[in-house]
Amino acid sequence: MARAPQRAHHTAHAVGVVGAVVGLAAAGTAAGVALTRMARRRLDVAGPRPADLAAVPDAELLASDPLGAEARRADRTAHVRADDGVLLHVEEVGPRDAPLTVVFVHGYTLSMHSWAFQRRTLGARLATANGHRPTARLVFYDQRGHGASGRGSSGHSTIEQLARDLATVLATRVPRGPVVLVGHSMGGMTIMGLAAMRPELFGTRVVGAALLSTSSGNLADLNFGMPEFLTRVRAVTLPLAAWTMRRRPAFAERTRRVAADLVSVLTRSLSFASADVDPALVHYVDAMIAGTPVDVIAEFYPALAGLDETGSLEPLRAIPTLVLTGDADRMIPKEHSELILERLTREGGGSAEFVVVPDAGHMVLLERPDEVSEALAALVRRVAAAKPAGR
Repeated sequence: MARAPQRAHHTAHAVGVVGAVVGLAAAGTAAGVALTRMARRRLDVAGPRPADLAAVPDAELLASDPLGAEARRADRTAHVRADDGVLLHVEEVGPRDAPLTVVFVHGYTLSMHSWAFQRRTLGARLATANGHRPTARLVFYDQRGHGASGRGSSGHSTIEQLARDLATVLATRVPRGPVVLVGHSMGGMTIMGLAAMRPELFGTRVVGAALLSTSSGNLADLNFGMPEFLTRVRAVTLPLAAWTMRRRPAFAERTRRVAADLVSVLTRSLSFASADVDPALVHYVDAMIAGTPVDVIAEFYPALAGLDETGSLEPLRAIPTLVLTGDADRMIPKEHSELILERLTREGGGSAEFVVVPDAGHMVLLERPDEVSEALAALVRRVAAAKPAGR
């Protein structure tokens, strides 16, 4: 009899951890965080074996992806050393002497390959000599702890550090010439962090920006479209999930494996809005996050939950800025983009454009790639027309 309460406690604890890990996944990741292990099992069916995944070059994974994205191959690859010694993986498309450089900053648990469609389309439209000088060079990099980049200490899992990383990428790979910054989700927050840290860059070196599916704060209050009861449960269990993922990552991975089917549903629901979304898109997101350790996910989550970049928007008022969101984004609802737009254009100032993509979720750049690519191309044209080449 004495053991019954103890068994009940352990059962409740186990259920709580499952719910917590799933809840943290739902709350934290830009793609709804599917399972690392689940992604590897899926790749075992359609590509490299799980044991081989870490050894597969990102370009090779892209070349064999089920989307048939035919992403533009990198003209150059490099590693940039961040201020704390972490190596950041960088790929470039287009000539070094292009009059403008566009730097793409990806979201939480993703990689530079979340820009696969834009890399293909804009690579062909902007970075290729089609009878005239290319308009732009495209630079992509993996944020620390993501993709092919190295990991830093847990204390450096902050938006401030990501902003310093971006500043280092600019100083190292784009030391001269005008720059347009494009960020999705946490990538947009990274750009805002740079604006807070280096406001003097905006209007001088940085001549345009795009903030896609992002927020300037209050992320801890999001309910992701879940019922109130589940939202309360998530709020209670998230601290447990974060602790488990940091301190017992192997156990957290096993827990995610147990919850594979549920998290797979969450991935689709929180990342995409289309009723007929191609399963290959979900697979592709899974493949990108397959290399993101659970402790990295947990280490970055507090930085996102406690985000407040409201005061970082002022420097962006000095440059043309695109604010883009899907109309059915359940991860970061479009009201967050509307608030950014309001702050960029208050008192009649700023030069911001607002694009709401219909029938699109948080992964709008994969779900509606043509609309996103066209909006980005229009921003580049707008900047190029206003900025003398080579300035």
